[in-house]
Amino acid sequence: MADSLRDQLMKAGLTDEQSVRKTRSQKRKKRRQGESDTEQEAASQAAAQREADRRARDRTLNRHQQEAREQEAREKAARALVVDNEVAHDGDERFQFEHNSRIRPINVSTAQRKALAAGQLAIARTRGRYRLIPGTLVERLRADAPFLLAWTAEDKPAEEESDDYPDHPVPDDLMW
Repeated sequence: MADSLRDQLMKAGLTDEQSVRKTRSQKRKKRRQGESDTEQEAASQAAAQREADRRARDRTLNRHQQEAREQEAREKAARALVVDNEVAHDGDERFQFEHNSRIRPINVSTAQRKALAAGQLAIARTRGRYRLIPGTLVERLRADAPFLLAWTAEDKPAEEESDDYPDHPVPDDLMW
């Protein structure tokens, strides 16, 4: 009774050594195939995950590059808009304004000075020059390229109310 079923079948003559070996090799192959199937599935899942991650990273990178190209195109168009709509300023009056924490001068006419104070004109900086532009362009420039705006009437500091001289206000058109 200690003999295995295989040994008993061989003694009875119902099977031979060759079929026993064939059966053993098939079982081993099935066992290996099962192991390799799970390994292959795990490897293919890992590869699919890596591919999905790479594609997501590529999509994000492409989106950022596209946004950068669009922003660059808007900035280029804004620069061209400033240059194309520049108002000639060959006046004899010196208008001083603050830009980048420094006082900058620009020569304007009397009418242009009044238009600057009223907000009808603004000052933009492109290609190393300060340019007078119509006040209607300010909002568009603020949306597309705010760094081009050097000064607008809205940038003026709020006048402080001083009780020292209430009867003698400082006029807006005071020339220094």
